[in-house]
Amino acid sequence: MSFRTTGFLLIILLALGGYVYNNVLNKPKPPSAPRPFVYQYEMTDIISMELKYNNKTTSVYLDPSSDDWKFTDPAVGEVDAGRLNGIRLLLSGPGANRLLSFNEAPNQSQLGEYGFGRPTVVANITLKDARQHTVLLGDQTPDGKNYYTKNGDSDSVYLVDYTWANVLKRFVDEPPVKKAVEGAS
Repeated sequence: MSFRTTGFLLIILLALGGYVYNNVLNKPKPPSAPRPFVYQYEMTDIISMELKYNNKTTSVYLDPSSDDWKFTDPAVGEVDAGRLNGIRLLLSGPGANRLLSFNEAPNQSQLGEYGFGRPTVVANITLKDARQHTVLLGDQTPDGKNYYTKNGDSDSVYLVDYTWANVLKRFVDEPPVKKAVEGAS
């Protein structure tokens, strides 16, 4: 084989390789569908939250006179604003991993199968415009990665990450109480 033939075949091979790389292997991925949200509010629109879990209730409200967050039961202590803001952010609009679809609106029996007959957590949120919003956290999915979640009266059922649910449960079990700093007077 001559140099010319080898060079010509090398050029053809490089051109073919470039074509395969650009048009076959390097295809852009199709855009993914936007993540569904169970609901969405501005975090700053939330003025009170009440969460119920394991027959216990923890509730906080924004005191309009001082602009500070306070527990409904003052005996709990002073609110840790940093931790509370994290919880407010989570409650302002949980992203769902999936929206379950039904052929028709689910009945109470079907909703009971997801744990909504006796919800794990019930979160009641009050917004600045006096609207009330209720979020129900049902059972954990069989794989343990998600919880069934729904808006109060809505028929839509979503799967939200278990970590979101664990933060809500911790809010009740370990309220965001400001810790006393040692050595402070």
